[in-house]
Parts: sequence; structure tokens; C-alpha cells
Amino acid sequence: MNFAILQTTANRPLYINFDQYTDGDAEFKKELIYLMIDNLKEIQNSLVEAAKNNKLEIFEKTCHKIKPTLSMLEDKDLLQSIQSIKSEFSNTTEKTQWVTSFTTTCNQIIKSLQKETN
Repeated sequence: MNFAILQTTANRPLYINFDQYTDGDAEFKKELIYLMIDNLKEIQNSLVEAAKNNKLEIFEKTCHKIKPTLSMLEDKDLLQSIQSIKSEFSNTTEKTQWVTSFTTTCNQIIKSLQKETN
């Protein structure tokens, strides 16, 4: 997995058409964004917990729980990272790099989402 690609930009483009989900309702858009941010923070925490306890199930359950957010975001790097983590989790003992890279990616998306609320 190429972690450098995931860390190249602090201003991450968003691939979501909010009007498709909110019908142009500014308040609903803010609510949706805050929900997405909470979901991204939850998935970050679940990966930390999964790595700490060496239990991929923790991360997988959260991925399933926030699947609508992941689908709406359509961030290919994030989705690829999730797939790589799921497929390679049991084959490595050093999971710190995953956590760091994944956290960076999520934080970049969160920052871009926060800009949308202004």
C-alpha cells in the first residue's frame, strides 16, 4: 500500500454532491456534514482500537455501520485504504503506519468537510 499518496495534500477535494442528498437545504447539509465528521472520527477510533487489540472485527463493524457515509464521500484513497487494511490486517504485526496514514486521510477529509459548513 502506498501511504505517501494518502498524505500528499492537506486540502483534499470532496467528491460529494451535497445537493443530491439535501435538495439544497443548507441546514440539512450542515447536519449531514456533522454526521459524516462524527462517522469519520468513529472509524479512526475503531482502527486504533482494532490495532491495539489485534481484532479486525472492531474496524469491520464500524466500516459496515458507516457504509452510507463512505459511499457518499466516494473518496477512492479512503476506500482503497480500508480495503487494504481489511485484507492485510492479519499479515502484519506493525499496524502503527496504517493508523497514522488512515488518521491523516480522515483528518484531511474532515477539514474539507468543515470548510463546507462555512
